[in-house]
Amino acid sequence: MFARVETFQAAPEGMDELISGQQKTVALVRQLPGNMGGYLLVNREHGKALSVTYWEGEDDRESAESEFRAAPTTGEVELYSIAMQEALNPS
Repeated sequence: MFARVETFQAAPEGMDELISGQQKTVALVRQLPGNMGGYLLVNREHGKALSVTYWEGEDDRESAESEFRAAPTTGEVELYSIAMQEALNPS
């Protein structure tokens, strides 16, 4: 499994616009082969956001780059291999 992490910096008052743009981009990306979901983490006080998407394979992740580049706002991208995953099962 692989992850794509994109870091955004915005003025605190611009966070709603950034979130809205990411919602549209993620809606498109969710339809692509190999996408396994993701998160958008937001710190409004510091005007920072992290978009983390998960992919079955590196080729799937790379194929999605054209969608990410077409987003209204782009940030700094880092790519990772996922070495461990742990999640709680809701009761």
